[in-house]
Amino acid sequence: MKAIATVVTGLLLAAIFCGLVVRDRAELRAEMQQTLIDRDAAILRPVAWHQLAQREAMSAPDLLPAVLESADQENMLAVVIFDPEGHTLTFQPETLQFTRLALDDYLRLLKQESISRYVPDFPMARYFPNAAVAPSSRPVLEVTIPLHGRDPNKTLGFARYYIDAKVLAGELSEIEHRITRQTATTLGIGVSLIALVVAAASLALVRAQTAVAERNRRLLRANVELALAAKASAVGQVTSHLLHGLQGSLTGLKAVVSDRSAPSTEDEAWKIAAGYAAHMQEIIQETISLLGEVATQTTYELTGHDLVGIVAQRNAKPAAQRGLKLSVTGGFEAGLDSHRGGLLCLIINNLVANAFTVTPPGGEVAVVFHRANEEVFVEVIDHGPGIPERIRAHLFEPGRSGRPGGTGLGLAISQLLARQIGASLTLEKTGPDGTVFRISIPLKETVA
Repeated sequence: MKAIATVVTGLLLAAIFCGLVVRDRAELRAEMQQTLIDRDAAILRPVAWHQLAQREAMSAPDLLPAVLESADQENMLAVVIFDPEGHTLTFQPETLQFTRLALDDYLRLLKQESISRYVPDFPMARYFPNAAVAPSSRPVLEVTIPLHGRDPNKTLGFARYYIDAKVLAGELSEIEHRITRQTATTLGIGVSLIALVVAAASLALVRAQTAVAERNRRLLRANVELALAAKASAVGQVTSHLLHGLQGSLTGLKAVVSDRSAPSTEDEAWKIAAGYAAHMQEIIQETISLLGEVATQTTYELTGHDLVGIVAQRNAKPAAQRGLKLSVTGGFEAGLDSHRGGLLCLIINNLVANAFTVTPPGGEVAVVFHRANEEVFVEVIDHGPGIPERIRAHLFEPGRSGRPGGTGLGLAISQLLARQIGASLTLEKTGPDGTVFRISIPLKETVA
């Protein structure tokens, strides 16, 4: 819609501009043509008046025929003399055929106005019956002027000149050509400038709207991140306090379970309990260590090989306890900072723990690291029964779990952690043959 509005606005401006130029062109053309047409009248009028004044000074009985002397020009076709009442007195050449002076012309002449008319196709045969006159039509300038002698208020009569207008026709044609050419040039330049201005304004508007939208997006994201940061700070402090308390309790529990002298029938159960206690203590210790690094702003680099080793070491014992095979492969030289790398390991460990719960004994869980350009991809692959169809649409929402007794918090938390470090967590495929989750994370953290 914006593009259509821009085009319509440009067309409207161009139409208004063209209309103004064409109107001005018509007015200029008419003014220049009339100036040229009136030129001969401005010359003939004082000449005729001067000749009449001289004849009047000599007391010549016949004043009007003196006007014929002003017609002694090469391009003069004919001259007609009218009396003060508008009747024809005399004309030259004698073969001319003329009618009376028109009433409108007569009234204008009485006001001492001159009349000039340009006739591009003057009917020569009508006024010049002489067959020798050729061609049958030609451009003719008709000039009619009032006549007076020494007294300008006393009208002696009127004179009409018929002048060959070939030269005038050429001048008018040249003016027409120049005005047309200049008009076309002006229209071309003007329309082009309008198009450029409209395009530039449209581009600037689009850029401004894009910038505003981008700033609004960043502002919204900043507000969300500030809210999350505030919540994370409070939750982090409570979590740190809670984990420290749990760590002491679990240490005591582990010591009691490990040192207890139990009957042989209960040894296996107590070993399992001790293993769970040790596993919980490792998780808590890892979380406390990560929180400590964040609090002290300690950072270092974890290469791809470091990440492979951490994931393999962290999950080797749980895999052995469940009778599963764990395969952690890949690795690369480039690394992530310790904060992002540590959270990435937490996400992977959570996915591996979920994979352990759905893979039958004797099965295999695989973790594959690989790098493409400036991005790292990690795939966690299990050979379980797959995720039910009813769960897939809400897979990363809390409270949605496909396992009996599951809370659905694991994947939801993993998704939030992935977003926190600029990564993405997706379900690549699932089915009766197993499930594949993929994590993708850029090597360098981008700042929005």
